[in-house]
Amino acid sequence: MHSKPQNDPTLKPSRRRFIESAGAVTGAAFATAAIPGRATAAQPSGGDSPGARFRQLLGGDDPPYCVNCGDVATARLAEMHGFQIVMTGGSALSFSKYGIGDFGMITMDDLVEFCGRTADRIATPIIADADDGGGNPLNVYRTVQRMEKAGAACVMIEDLYGAKHLAGYDEGKILGREAMVDKVHAAVDARRDDDLVLLVRSDVVADGGPLEDALERVTSYAEAGGDLIFVPGIPLDQCRRAVEMAGKPILTGAPSLAAARDAGVGVLFV
Repeated sequence: MHSKPQNDPTLKPSRRRFIESAGAVTGAAFATAAIPGRATAAQPSGGDSPGARFRQLLGGDDPPYCVNCGDVATARLAEMHGFQIVMTGGSALSFSKYGIGDFGMITMDDLVEFCGRTADRIATPIIADADDGGGNPLNVYRTVQRMEKAGAACVMIEDLYGAKHLAGYDEGKILGREAMVDKVHAAVDARRDDDLVLLVRSDVVADGGPLEDALERVTSYAEAGGDLIFVPGIPLDQCRRAVEMAGKPILTGAPSLAAARDAGVGVLFV
């Protein structure tokens, strides 16, 4: 075998240089598939926290796009294609990690670790899915601090708990409104950076409950300190009403940017 000379600079590259060069190669491969005309994601300005950069995206003429990602490579690709917000979602992670849906297999450690790995590789603000926050308000407090330390710009807490989405099983309960309000208070208290965004989610409609209950719930959650609301299953024509009731922007999907704009959507989930 032929050995390389001891002074060959490629013989012992540092881990940092290896990771950077590997990332550049991966990025070049992704860039070949970039969508023509799509702007690249803005890089952070000096001193801006992730939460501050997230807040700068809200309130414009058009809602920013948010995409749910199940692995870091997809998150990097989303950033290169110009998506302004990335969600490290539990459902996407479950599909990526286990090949099954969001059936309660993903742990809070999984979610925090996934957020941290993603934040290490992209500058785009991250919505970190925290499911029910891990349990009681003390768990929520710890989860929010862990997510913030991991690099989240926004932490999403929902009022559905238990082994959710399992058809035919008496699991996946909707938490009482006041109990969820206590969790939101805990999340607010946990923030070290006041710019960290709290996304409060009600699954009442998705669980087959009435829209009115969901709207009243997210209004209470917003009054407790939530910055952004999410009601899976809400009709698009009810989004503006939800925003008026809660006094906060709403994250939801829409068939087009124009439809989202007309409906008063704050963050467009695609």
